Amino acid sequence: MKKTIHDVYGIKVKELTKEGQYETFQLHQSRFLIVPASHIDEDELYELYQLSQYMIEKREPNIASIVLTKENHLYFEKDKIKYVILKCSPYNQARLTQLGRDLARFHLKGRTYPYQVSKTQRIGQWKLLWEKRLDQLENFWRGKIQSQPLTSFEKMFVESFPYYLGLAENAIQYLVDTELDEEPQPIDSATICHHRFHSNTWNDVMCVKSPIDWVFDHSSRDIAEYMRYLYFEKQEEFKLSGYKFIEDYDRTSPLSSFSWRLIYSRLLFPIHYFECVESYYLAGDDMKPVLEDRMEEILKSSGHYESFLRSYSSMLSMRTKRIQLPAVDWLVNIGH
Repeated sequence: MKKTIHDVYGIKVKELTKEGQYETFQLHQSRFLIVPASHIDEDELYELYQLSQYMIEKREPNIASIVLTKENHLYFEKDKIKYVILKCSPYNQARLTQLGRDLARFHLKGRTYPYQVSKTQRIGQWKLLWEKRLDQLENFWRGKIQSQPLTSFEKMFVESFPYYLGLAENAIQYLVDTELDEEPQPIDSATICHHRFHSNTWNDVMCVKSPIDWVFDHSSRDIAEYMRYLYFEKQEEFKLSGYKFIEDYDRTSPLSSFSWRLIYSRLLFPIHYFECVESYYLAGDDMKPVLEDRMEEILKSSGHYESFLRSYSSMLSMRTKRIQLPAVDWLVNIGH
């Protein structure tokens, strides 16, 4: 790796260390990350590069910039894997005490990006993407019902899928209704978001905002995914301060009723379930038991997740008298 970096970038790397999931090295006062990027095509990488340059110009703290090779390319290849090198902004131990506020400010800047975005664009595409994902999984499920014998993971999948199919269809319907009923406001225009925003996305250790994670979408994507992450990974923290995050966000950049409803439709869509099933069938044998445990956890907590979905809508009607979320009938009726 050191030799390749020297050949491609002309950078002499003294030593590589591992931080989190990435290899890093130090040069003068700067820290660099080596990030795998095989899943991103060249045009998309170029867009991400443009977005990150823009956010650096906007003086957003801790944005990592993609380093160009000697030939002005955005990436290099080694052993058939594509990598980019990210230069971290000067190291400062920024404690993200008010993540909601910081995310709102980040989105406000991202919304002012003046150029056309096509490769990383996700806004207005949820319905299409969700339906496609649902159809694929449903076809796969139909195939599994016919096949015997089933592993214990497959058994869980086969038995639980109809429930999650129903939930996903509710989410899609909710999204469609929202787009019909509500008038988007300026705050609802696209901004820079993350594939899945959670508390480690802006790496706390080094405080890095990496463009490799970004998509151009509606801000409700990040808010909903963070809430989902808190709900599953930090139950205690969620009980104490789950809604503080959203309140800090709303105080900094007031959400429209269109936004509140999009957050809800995204929480309704059981992405956590879909990702667990998809990951299982792509995983190596060593990861399968982990995903089997995760699946068991998801199924065990489905009742809790329903009450979480109910608590979101009651929190909202308490906080903002002006917004009544349309109810999802079966969720209200089971109130267990």
